[in-house]
Order: sequence, then C-alpha cells, then structure tokens
Amino acid sequence: MAMEKSPPPAPHFLFVVSGIQGHINPARRLAARLMASAPAARVTFSTAVSAHRLMFPSLPSPAGEDVDDTGVAYVPHSDGYDDGYKPGVHARDDYMARTRAAGTESLSAIVAALAARGRPVTCIVYTFLVVWAPAVARALGIPSAIYWIQPAAAFAVYYHYFHGHGEALASCANDPARGAVVRLPGMPLLRSDELPSAVSIVSPEHKHYLLLAMLRDLFEDLDELKPRVLVNTFDALEPDAIRAVPDLEVVAVGPVVPDGEASLSSSSTDMFRRDDASACVDWLDTKPARSVVYVSFGTLLSMSKRQEEEMRRGLEATGRPYLWVARQGAVDGGATLDSAPTPAADAGGSGGEGDAQGMVVEWCDQMKVLSHPAVGCFVTHCGWNSALESITRGVPMVAVPQWTDQPTVAWLVEARMGAGVRARLDGEGVVERGELQRCVELAMAGGGDGGVRARAERWRERAAEAVAAGGSSERNLRAFASGAVTQAVCSSR
Repeated sequence: MAMEKSPPPAPHFLFVVSGIQGHINPARRLAARLMASAPAARVTFSTAVSAHRLMFPSLPSPAGEDVDDTGVAYVPHSDGYDDGYKPGVHARDDYMARTRAAGTESLSAIVAALAARGRPVTCIVYTFLVVWAPAVARALGIPSAIYWIQPAAAFAVYYHYFHGHGEALASCANDPARGAVVRLPGMPLLRSDELPSAVSIVSPEHKHYLLLAMLRDLFEDLDELKPRVLVNTFDALEPDAIRAVPDLEVVAVGPVVPDGEASLSSSSTDMFRRDDASACVDWLDTKPARSVVYVSFGTLLSMSKRQEEEMRRGLEATGRPYLWVARQGAVDGGATLDSAPTPAADAGGSGGEGDAQGMVVEWCDQMKVLSHPAVGCFVTHCGWNSALESITRGVPMVAVPQWTDQPTVAWLVEARMGAGVRARLDGEGVVERGELQRCVELAMAGGGDGGVRARAERWRERAAEAVAAGGSSERNLRAFASGAVTQAVCSSR
C-alpha cells in the first residue's frame, strides 16, 4: 500500500525590515495585503530588536513574539544594536560589518526556529537597508524579493548610478548653480535639485556616506541574484521609471497605504503613537471644508530655529487654520514649539493668547487627518509614505524636500502630477514665510479643472484604480503571491 504524501508546506513570507518607522509602516501594510492575496499563506515580520521593543512595549521580553489582528506574526532580529544605533556613540565605520554579522546570525536562527515549528520560510521579502538579508536567503536556498519603499524613479536613478552613470549624476547633483540636468536611460531629464541626495556624495568623509555604501552593496546583490523588485508605486504614476531598468523585473504593487479602516489602526504599532490622537480630529471637526493647512515633516527630520519661526509666521500669514505635527525635540538649536499656539479645551479650538488659529501636536493619525474634509493642503517633507497617503486622499501638497529621495518625490508631485507646489529655499536652505504663504495659496486655490486641487483629485482616482480588484497593482501583487505559492509547492516535491 503506497504511503500518502504529506501536504506541501503553506507558503510562508518572512519580511525583514530595518528598524525605521518609515520602513516598518509600508512593509507592515504590504504584509497584510499579501495575506489577503494569498489566504493560505503565512507571514512573519521581523524588524530590529530596538524597534520591536518600541512597537510592543508591553511584551515581557524584548525578543518576545506577537501576532496582530491581520494574522501577521512579529519576531525580532538583532542588528547588533539592540538598544538602538546612536551616531554619537557608535562608530560609523563599524556599522556595516556589525549589522551584517549580527543580522546574518540572528536571521538564520529565526529561519531555523520557524522550520522546527513546522513553518518553513518559502520566501524572504526585505527592504533596502537590510543589505545582508539577500545573502542569508541565498545561503539557505530561499527565494527572495526586495520591497522598494521609495519611488521607482529613485530606484532607477540609483541603478544607473552604479551602472556607468555615477560621474554624470554626481556632477549634476553638485552643480553650484543648481541648473544642470542629466538624462538617464529610459528616464526624462532630471535637474540637479530633483535627484536623490545620495548621488551627490563624493567623499567617504561625508556624513551620509554610509547610505551610499549600503546602496552599493544592495545593487551588487541585485545584479547577482536578480530578485523580483516590488515597488510601492503604481503604473500610471511612474511608467517610465518602472521600465527604466530592463535587467530586473520591477513591478508596481502600490500605493500601499492604510485603507482607512480599522484593520491596521486597531493593531497599530506606530513607534511614535500618542494617546491623545482624537484631539486632532475633534479640532478638525470644528473647521470648514478644505480650510485647514496640515503640516508634518515625518519622524526623522529636525528643523532649525529659523525655519521653525519662518514656518509659523508663514502659516499665520495665510490666515487659515493649521494643524502642525512637531515631535518634541525636533527643532535644532535648542528651539521648541512651545511658543506656537495650541488649542484650549473648548470645542472652538481657540487657545494660547487671543484667538489662535493653529494647533500643534506631537503625533496624529495622519491618514485620519488627510481623510478629513476640513484639510485643504499638506505641507510635507515629501517622504514617499506621506506623499502616497496624500495622493490617495486627493490632498494637494506643498513640497519641502530635504534629503534622500525627497527631491525626487517633490519632482513627481509638482512636475509629473501637478498635484502640488514645490517651495523654493533661500541660501540657507530655509523656506521663508512669504514663499510658504505663496505655495499654500496656490495649492489651496480652486482653479477649476486645471488647478492643483482638481489634478490631485484625478490622481486620487488613478491610485484607487490601481489597487482595486483587477487594477494593475492588485494584479501584480496577486501574481507575486501565486508565484510564491507555486514555488513553495514545487520545492517540497
């Protein structure tokens, strides 16, 4: 009598993500969507111990496991800095070797432990700063894919930087007049102030040289392993960039943002979350439709004392109510936002001295804010997560990019989409109050069918189409999930 074959293992995706909030958020959202696309699949999410501890502060052990409401399991890995990497304390030159050694050992142990529990990993999905993850996948014989959480345009620029165009890009990016342009294969012309900041780095002494070194390692692995590249974008937004790297399979699976439902908010693992989130929405409820200027510069950037003052004065000059998210200690030079007006407890939101027009908070649920009918525009640093969230809610943007991919995001917002206005900086890199006022007025003006607001609404519709059933990104993600399922079945035979 022939023995019955045991059923093949369920496909099991292991997400390996750096401990940065802006990487964790889009990766968590993709993990949840992947489970929805492949209901039989398992998903385990692994970020650094330091971030895991902040995400799950109630766990008895920093290395403890958790499962969220979508069924995603969370298991931390060590990156060698379990109490967090501190630039002023830890040597930068040791970072890559230390994270590679600790990450390789820790991730290998996680994979072995999952297999011992009957949950073998069949695909590793990693984000771009965990540059040691693909080598672990290769050593263990596990297929891998990279989840690129920046625009496809930034990916294409980096790819060409490491494939024969490095000198041209560095020369353009460092043009003192900021008027140089560069043409890359498959891409439109890009000006010097539209390029990712990393391509301007020419010296190992540069404070961000580590980022360039990590990108170099990443693209060397991509050349060798040629994994599928999942990009948090959609075909209608970046058709040229998606096809600008023919040597790799680059597929759009976005925009991957919260759905606005309770699915993720009920199991939020935001490292900067505060308990008073409802205060923002309560305040917005008192404001007219499309009247509020929302301001947020993400979780990493600091603001100079002068920029804080110019920002506040510019917002006041608009005469419009504003909601400003500013983390405590996010202003350089000892400045604080204590002097900015904050609402009193009354429902009208007036407070401080006299009738204050603004509210300043340390944290808010950004998707709830952008979804609120009172919000008329978003003054943003142009982090890609924030830009996509604004796009999917049809909110016009005032772009104030600072570094990394943000100048490229600002180019997409203003030049490619027409859904926002880019603020110009003075000689000290500051947006002056008059410039901010000008940009806010342009972004919030009606302008009929050709105005910024109308174009933002049209892009909201295109983004929704991409992730709807049968949309381009939904099909791409479903194809990736089903391919991984097939691969898992074949490898078990």
